[in-house]
Amino acid sequence: MKPQEQKAEFIRLRAEGKSYARISKELNIAKDTCSKWEKELKEKITDHKGEQLKELYESYYMVREGRIKRLGDTLNDINDALSEKDLTELTPERLLDFKLKYMEALKEEYIEIDNVIPLNDNFNAKDILSTLGDILNRFRAGSITPEQATRESLIIGNVLKAYDVVEIKGRVDALDQVIRGRK
Repeated sequence: MKPQEQKAEFIRLRAEGKSYARISKELNIAKDTCSKWEKELKEKITDHKGEQLKELYESYYMVREGRIKRLGDTLNDINDALSEKDLTELTPERLLDFKLKYMEALKEEYIEIDNVIPLNDNFNAKDILSTLGDILNRFRAGSITPEQATRESLIIGNVLKAYDVVEIKGRVDALDQVIRGRK
């Protein structure tokens, strides 16, 4: 494997959270090399982790979209059955019970899109705080479920952690340059 291919594979494996021991064994490189590449490729590893998170997030919404469609189709089937049945043959309680359950399940999948505050590419800590406040407000208003609020908060929490890492790295780099300038 060429050195560039090894580095690309190192980035992928570190973004997946693999240990130096496992990576050094898999790529046939020294652990010292792993440590050196970690420092050199830290930003690319962070970017790769972000891309993975984005893919998972998009996948989650695709799965949600599928669930909403299935629930809606089933609800339509129940409505059709209700309109076709002679209610003297079938207990209306039974069909109405199914209808109410599916309507509730469909309601739980609802996400209010219009009021979501998007994060732009150049966000700051204030934007993250504002987004967390938005989640809290939507939860209090009942427009999102506790589960949805938890999921969104976890994602924003991960964004906050990544933001902190980038901010701290910037400050460390600035301090490093000041120290080097004094030598």
